[in-house]
Amino acid sequence: MISFIIVNYKSHIELERCLQDLSHVSYSHLFNVIIVNNDTKKLDLQKYNFNNQKIYEINKNIGYARANNIGLKNITTKYICFLNPDTHSFDYNLHTITTHIKKNTIVSPRILSNDGSPQEWSIGDKITLWQIIKNNFGLQKKLWNTSKKIPVDWVTGAALFTRKDVVKKLGGFDEDFFLYFEDVDLCTRLRKEGGTIFYVPNIQLAHSSGASSKKTRKFQKKCYYKSQDLFFKKHVGKLQLSFLRAFRLFHK
Repeated sequence: MISFIIVNYKSHIELERCLQDLSHVSYSHLFNVIIVNNDTKKLDLQKYNFNNQKIYEINKNIGYARANNIGLKNITTKYICFLNPDTHSFDYNLHTITTHIKKNTIVSPRILSNDGSPQEWSIGDKITLWQIIKNNFGLQKKLWNTSKKIPVDWVTGAALFTRKDVVKKLGGFDEDFFLYFEDVDLCTRLRKEGGTIFYVPNIQLAHSSGASSKKTRKFQKKCYYKSQDLFFKKHVGKLQLSFLRAFRLFHK
């Protein structure tokens, strides 16, 4: 049995498609679906072919990490998946990914973009200042370009599979991260505890990245830099954070 925790914020149409596609996955009647609605607009969703579906109406945007933690507190299954509402076109063997989830592990499937190509930022190496500089110049390792299961340093929270006890032991997501880097932080903390992060490319799903307004992009950029700074303070070091901020000024 697995619980899918989905945080919704202004993604009602995408969420409908996500649930519709998820209901077609093999053994979907064994899934629990927990939806945490960060939007002021209430959800009115028809029942799909899941064992259990619950909606928690928050009525305001409390952030991705905090909302996921609410979902985490309300599940009873051994396995969980933190899933974005704009994911779809799930592999029909999605449920088999649980066979890869061992003690102290986090697992991610291959995540595809709208054009069918693997999303570059769905997995990655250990985050350092040098790694970020290389990424800005398109020099990052193409870790996703493989057909084999491999260990990685972090995976995106767009489709993050693990066990409930793993996340509980870590204290859930760090709620100081409002948006971005909460997934990387979780993976980093797990690795520091001796855990392992795996990329399983023979199972896949699609993750849409729709167009956003100028105002929304400005807000997202602000959140991204704030979360990146927090991550560097926690895991990389204040000196590299100072250089990172200087790099941003000269590379806008």
